[in-house]
Amino acid sequence: MLGKGSPLIYINGRKLRDIAELDQLTSEDIKSVEVVRNPGARYDATVGAVVRIRTVKRQGDGFGVSLRSSYDQSQNSDFVEQADVNYRHNGLDVFAMVRFDKTTALQNDILEQTAFTDTLWTQKNYQHSNTDSRNIDGRIGFNYDFNEYHSIGLRYDLSNVLHTDMHSAFDSEIWADGLPYDILHSSIVANAKSQPEHQLNIYYAGQIGKGELTWDADYYGNTYTQYTLNTENSQDHEDRTVTSDNRVDNQLAATKASYTHPLWGGSFSVGGEYTYTNRHDDYVNQEGYVPTTYTRIREQNFAGYAQYSHPLPFGQANIGLRYEHVDFDYFENGTFVPGQSRVYDNVFPNASVNGQLGKVQFQVSYAAKTQRPNYSQLRNNITYANRFTWQTGNPLLKPSITHDVTAVGVWRFLQAMVSYKMVQDYILYWGTQVENQSATTLINYVNHDRLPSLTVMLAASPTIGIWNLNASAIMMKQWFSLDAAGQKRTYNNPLFIGSLNNTFTLPAGFLLTADFSYQSCGQVQNITLKRPQYTLNIGLRKSFLNDALSIEARANDLLLGCKQEALLYMESSQMKDLSWSDTRSFSLTVRYKFNAAKSKYKGTGAGQDAINRM
Repeated sequence: MLGKGSPLIYINGRKLRDIAELDQLTSEDIKSVEVVRNPGARYDATVGAVVRIRTVKRQGDGFGVSLRSSYDQSQNSDFVEQADVNYRHNGLDVFAMVRFDKTTALQNDILEQTAFTDTLWTQKNYQHSNTDSRNIDGRIGFNYDFNEYHSIGLRYDLSNVLHTDMHSAFDSEIWADGLPYDILHSSIVANAKSQPEHQLNIYYAGQIGKGELTWDADYYGNTYTQYTLNTENSQDHEDRTVTSDNRVDNQLAATKASYTHPLWGGSFSVGGEYTYTNRHDDYVNQEGYVPTTYTRIREQNFAGYAQYSHPLPFGQANIGLRYEHVDFDYFENGTFVPGQSRVYDNVFPNASVNGQLGKVQFQVSYAAKTQRPNYSQLRNNITYANRFTWQTGNPLLKPSITHDVTAVGVWRFLQAMVSYKMVQDYILYWGTQVENQSATTLINYVNHDRLPSLTVMLAASPTIGIWNLNASAIMMKQWFSLDAAGQKRTYNNPLFIGSLNNTFTLPAGFLLTADFSYQSCGQVQNITLKRPQYTLNIGLRKSFLNDALSIEARANDLLLGCKQEALLYMESSQMKDLSWSDTRSFSLTVRYKFNAAKSKYKGTGAGQDAINRM
C-alpha cells in the first residue's frame, strides 16, 4: 500500500476504528482479504487505498467472550487490558468492549538550528521528553438481521483520557555571529484534561428489489484542555515563565447513503454524504510572549458520487465521479474573517481496468484524490518552545489535489507495482522569521505549487515447507526544488525501502516470526534523511486448548536501528534533528476466547475524514 497513504480498513463491511481490533483476529477467523488500490467514487476523496477483511461466519447462538492482556517492557512498562463480550440469538447480535491502556513514551532530540538573518543565529538544543498517559475505552452496540435482506444496527463508543502528563527538559546553547550569546534551560510541564469522547453510529443495510441500499449517520464530540508551564532560565539574560491554556472543542455530525443496482450487465452505484464540523480552539498566554487567540472553524462538506462497473471478457472495468462542495468558515475572537474563509468545488474522477491474461493478474487505474489540512495545521495560535522557536498553523492553507496513475501485476507469488503521482498545492512543513524578531523562527505550513513522484515496488511471498517469506523492495523518487535559506535547493535523491518478513510453522503448535525492515537515506518533500533506519523484531507464539488460549512473546527493535536524522531547509533557516525513543522492548500478550463470534455489524461510518483531521 506504500505511496497510497494510510488505507481505510473494513471488517465485514464495518470501518475499523481501533487498530487493536486487528490483534483479535487469528488466521482461522479470516475468510478473505481484499486490497483496493483505486477506491471508487463512493469513498471520500481523501482515501487512497482500502483493505476489506471478511471473517468466517460463526455458527450457533449464545454468549462469547474474548480477553486480552499485554505487557510491554522498554525503559518503562506499558499495559493493555481488554475484554470483548458478545451475545447472539437468531438475528440479534449484542456486543460490548472495555479497554484500559497505560503507556509511557520517551523521546530524545539533538536539534541544531541556524537562522540566516542580519545576525547569524545558531542554536544547539538537547531535549528529553517523558509522556505518561492512561486511557479507558468502552463500546456497546447491537445489530439485528430481520432476514437475509435487511439489517439495522447501533454502535456507541466512549473514550476518556484519565491522565496525561508530559515532562520535558529543553537545554539550548545560542551563538550570535559565532560568539556565545546565551545558555537556556527550560523545564516544561504539561497536563491534559479531557471530557469523555463520544462516537455514535447508526445504520441500515437492505435489499430493495434488485438493488442494495445502505445508510449511515454519525455523531462525534470531544473536549480537552492542555495546561503548560514553561520555566525558562537564562544564563546571561532575563528569565521567563511562560504559561498556556489551550482548550479545544470538537463537534461533528454526518450522514451518508448509497444505492447499488444492476445495469446493462454491470453494476451502477449512486450516493451522497454530508458532514458538518464545528471546532473551537482557544489559546491563552497570560504573560503576552505570544498572542492570545480565540478561533473557531465551521465546515460543511456536501458530496455526491456515481460509480459504474462492467465485466469484460478478461476482467472488469470501473469508472466513477465524485463531486465535493466544501464551505469553510473561519472566525477569530468571535468575528467572521472573510479573507481566511473558503469555498471549494471539486470533481474527482476515477477509472480502472483489471483482469487476467494467462497467469498474470493486472490492474491499471487513474484516480484524483485530495488531502485536506488537519485542523491543527489550520490553527492560528502560536506554541512557545523557547524565545528563539515558536510553532503555529496557517488558516490560509488550501487542500492538496493528487492525480495518481498506477499499474499492478501479479504472477504466482510475485507482485509488481508502478505508481506516478502529481500533487498540486502540496502542504509543506516550513518556517519564517518573526517580524521585528529576526532571531525567532516561526515553524508553520505553506502550500507548494506541485510535487511529482514515482513509486516502484517488487514483492515476493513464497512458501517453502514450514517457511513463509514476505519480501518487498520499494523505490520512491520525487522531482522537487524550491528556494530556501538563500539559494535554490533540489530534492531528487530517491528513498529505498526493503523488508524481509519470515514466518516459520514449527511442531507442537509454535509459530516463529522474524521481521527485518530497512529504509535508506534519501529525500522526502523538503527533508533530507541523513541516516538509514532498520528494525529487527522476533516473535514466538504458542496456542493451547484448540486455540482458545494463546501466548505470544516478542522482542522489538533488537538492533536499536530506529534513530532518525533529518535536515530541513526553510525560508531563512535550517534545522537538523537527531531523534530517538525507547523502541527496544520486550512484550508478552495472552489471549483467551470462549465461543467468540465476530460482530456482523454493517455500519461503515460517515464523516471519517473530518474525524481524522480533528
